[in-house]
Amino acid sequence: MNLSGFAEKEMARKEKAKTAVALAMNSRWEEAVNFNRAMLRAFPKDLEAFNRLGKALTELGNNKEAKEAFNSALDISPNNAITKKNLARLERLADEETPRTAARASKGSHAFIEESGKTGVTSLSHLGPAEVRVKLTAGDSVQLEVSGSGLKVSDASGERIGRVEPKMASRLVKLMKGGNKYEAFVTSAEERELAIIIRETFMHPSQSGVVSFPARGNGGLRVYLPGTVLGREGAVDAPDGDAVAVKDWSDDDTEPGDDEAFTPVLHRIINPSEANFDDEF
Repeated sequence: MNLSGFAEKEMARKEKAKTAVALAMNSRWEEAVNFNRAMLRAFPKDLEAFNRLGKALTELGNNKEAKEAFNSALDISPNNAITKKNLARLERLADEETPRTAARASKGSHAFIEESGKTGVTSLSHLGPAEVRVKLTAGDSVQLEVSGSGLKVSDASGERIGRVEPKMASRLVKLMKGGNKYEAFVTSAEERELAIIIRETFMHPSQSGVVSFPARGNGGLRVYLPGTVLGREGAVDAPDGDAVAVKDWSDDDTEPGDDEAFTPVLHRIINPSEANFDDEF
């Protein structure tokens, strides 16, 4: 194949990858399986296609086939972080087919925009059974339940997965008893740690002026994408003038959007006085 032919084939692969990522972002898992399998027939050494196939099969509960897909990805790239993380999780799950039923945040939702005063991110304490937590992935909806002065967190089926840390829980319980409403989603699910983002969805008139998640400092707003999720960043201006950090894909081996297809990007809206970007990144 000459250089021109190679370039055209690579361009076609990247265009197909965008469609594959979009299917994952919209949780169209059966279509994603078929599309990525078709991609692999055309591009049998496509690392990202194997990863996306493994992810889609996992969401459908086809754990055995998902492991095969991720192992094929490891054959291509033995140190790929996405592959190793998802395969390690699958090794703790049974091979029987059990489709995941957890509600998930859609790409178009505001679930992963961390807005000062309206949202808070916390690592859970008193974690529930590992066999329950291992089924969770970033983006899954979880339930909040008042328990005395604390907040219990459970998955979609009602299984306990942990508790909100006491200081945040105590404040939210008072507001919930006053009529406020909240939703919560998993932001990261590791073997020994589970983090969620909690968002205020309704403020009762009686709670007017009471901030759900107090923040320090004053000033305007900035938006950035954490480096822990996206890797290397480069700042650009958002349409409204806020600063937005975006990933530089030039030195990465995944397609644009692949990271977000596996782990939703957590956007943060914060006060500039709180941010020390030299330390943060």
